[in-house]
Amino acid sequence: MARRKPGSNPQISTLIDDDEWKRVIADDQNPEWHYDYVQGRIADVEERLHYRLLWQRIGRLWLFAGNLILLVLAILANFTPIAAAANISKSGMRLAPYLYTIFFGSTILASVLTYRQYKRTRELQFALKRLALIRRRKLAEKAETAANVDGDPALSHQKRYRDDAPDIISQYREEANRNRRIHNRLQVVIIGGSVTASTVTTASVSYSVTRWYAVGVTAAVGLAAGFAGYFKFHERSSSAQQTADSIEREYEAVELRVGRYRGLNEKDAYSSFAECVEKLRDEQNKRQQQLDQPSDIKREE
Repeated sequence: MARRKPGSNPQISTLIDDDEWKRVIADDQNPEWHYDYVQGRIADVEERLHYRLLWQRIGRLWLFAGNLILLVLAILANFTPIAAAANISKSGMRLAPYLYTIFFGSTILASVLTYRQYKRTRELQFALKRLALIRRRKLAEKAETAANVDGDPALSHQKRYRDDAPDIISQYREEANRNRRIHNRLQVVIIGGSVTASTVTTASVSYSVTRWYAVGVTAAVGLAAGFAGYFKFHERSSSAQQTADSIEREYEAVELRVGRYRGLNEKDAYSSFAECVEKLRDEQNKRQQQLDQPSDIKREE
C-alpha cells in the first residue's frame, strides 16, 4: 500500500500497513502520535466508518429487498392474468424471462458491490482498533507518569481502568445493537410473513401453484418465531444496553464527582468506581447465564 508522503494529510490506509504499524509501536514517543492527535485520527475514522456502514446497509437492502421484489414480479408474470397481456411483441414473447434475467444480473451485481463495501468497512474497523490500542498506550503512559509522581501503583491501575471504561461501554452497546438488529429482522419476517401467508393462501383458491409459496412462507414464519423465542435476542439486547448505560453513568459521575463520588478523594473515588463497574459486569454475566438456560430449568428453580 502507498505510504504517506511528508506534509500530506494522514490517510487511514497508513495504519493498515504493517510496516507503518510496527514503526508506530517501536517509536510511539514521536510527537506525531500525541494523545490529542490520536483522538483526532479516531474521530476521522469513525466519520468515514459511519458513511461506509450507510452504503453497506443500502447495498444489503438492494441485495435482499430489491431483488426479492424483482423475483416476486417475475413469478407473478407467469401466473397472473395481467402477465398474459404483457406481450412485448406480436411473437408472443412474455415479460417473465426478462424479469428473471434482470433478477439474476441484479443479484450478482449487488453481491459484488456489497462484498466490496464489506471489505472497506472491515479495513476501517481494523484501523479503528489499532488506533484504540495506541490511545490505550498513551493513557497507560499518562497513568504511569502520575503513579511515579504520587507513588501509588494501585491508583494508576484504577485510573487506567477508568480510561478503559469507554471501550467496555462500546463493547456492550455493540452487543446490544447486534442482538437488536437480529430481533428486528426476525420480527419483520414474522409480521410480514404472516400477512403474506394469508394473502397467498387466499390467492391459492384461484391459483393452485401458489399453495407451495404459502407453505414456504408459513415455514419461514414458524422458524423465525422459534429462533426469536429460543435465543431471546430482545432480552439479550435490553440487558447489554442496560449495563452499558449504567457503566456510562458511573463513568460520568466519577469524572464530575457527583452522586456516590461526591466529597471523595481521588483514590477513594476511583476505587469505588472500579468496584461498582465490576459489580455491574458481574450482574450482566449472571443475566446472560440465566438467558442461556432453558425455560424448563428456570421454572424448576
